[in-house]
Parts: sequence; C-alpha cells; structure tokens
Amino acid sequence: MEKLDTLDREQLIQVIKWTLNDLNNAANSENYATLDEKVKSWCAMLEEAVLHQINKAHNNNTKWYEEE
Repeated sequence: MEKLDTLDREQLIQVIKWTLNDLNNAANSENYATLDEKVKSWCAMLEEAVLHQINKAHNNNTKWYEEE
C-alpha cells in the first residue's frame, strides 16, 4: 500500500483503469472461460466495489464544489 503513495496522479489513474479492465474481463470475457462462476462473480463484485468508491469520491468532490 505504501507504494501507492509514491505514484503520481497519472500513474494512479492508469493503475485503477488497468484494475477495472482486468476485473471486467475476468467477470465477463470468454478469454477467462476456465474461471469458475464463483471467481467470475467475485471479480464482478470487486469491480462494482471499486466503481462505487470512485463514484462516492466523485460525488463528494462535486458536492464540495457546489457548496463554494
């Protein structure tokens, strides 16, 4: 986790994009057909959790800007 603190903004964004793409592929892609349904469901749940946190942070930023 400490390594995240060493990354700049663009690197953090890219890591998040790669993570979301990997989770989406694992949950939905035919290339991951050998994964069982439990693993696919778990990847889909993790993708949803990451997106939820991004949306929550975005909404907090939007709310903060609107209050100014």
